[in-house]
Amino acid sequence: MKKILFVAVMLLIAAAGFAQEPTTTWPYLYPEFRQGTIYMNDGTTLVEQLNVHLRKGRLHFIDKKDIVREAVVPDVKLVKIGEDTFAQVKGEMMKVVLATEHGFVVVETLGDFASLQETGGAYGTSSTTSATRRLSSLDTDAQINQNHMLLLQNRSGGKMLPTVSKYFLSGPDFQVQASRREVESILPEGRQAEWKAWLKANKVKWNKPESLAAVVEFLCK
Repeated sequence: MKKILFVAVMLLIAAAGFAQEPTTTWPYLYPEFRQGTIYMNDGTTLVEQLNVHLRKGRLHFIDKKDIVREAVVPDVKLVKIGEDTFAQVKGEMMKVVLATEHGFVVVETLGDFASLQETGGAYGTSSTTSATRRLSSLDTDAQINQNHMLLLQNRSGGKMLPTVSKYFLSGPDFQVQASRREVESILPEGRQAEWKAWLKANKVKWNKPESLAAVVEFLCK
């Protein structure tokens, strides 16, 4: 019985390691590259091992020589990684959280590198110097053109990388952050009165995808 319990605990530990959070040496959305499909704007599709880099939301894939490469995001329309779908919004791959009749509510997830720079130094080291050392390998997105297995082996060697998420709205003629101010900034003068009346009749919760879906449809009218 004790042996069975020990094995169960070890499996849980292994699972926890598999679900590892991003680090400065592994600044990716997923703890490993996963098979996915890239849908290009010209109608072609590619099946690759994929991940989303958390500095600029760029799509990375592994080539036949096990080297990490970066896809040309403007050429990409949609990406499927496992059960997740990503749309190309403002030059980034953002996860689709809700599809409407005419567009998407998506979420941008990026590494909070600024918070690492704010961390105090230790043993007499200044915060700026400490931050520079932690981020030096990321300033040029150093994972590009590197051996995938080598990066994987070193993914636990960096600092934990916190992330920040923001909702965006995407339609045929617009891509905008989900906030009242940003939406109003893209509306023509002729629709401002209509927008204010619509807002009064519809209490938008700017942190709820179901509520944001209605804004997408308003913008698509």
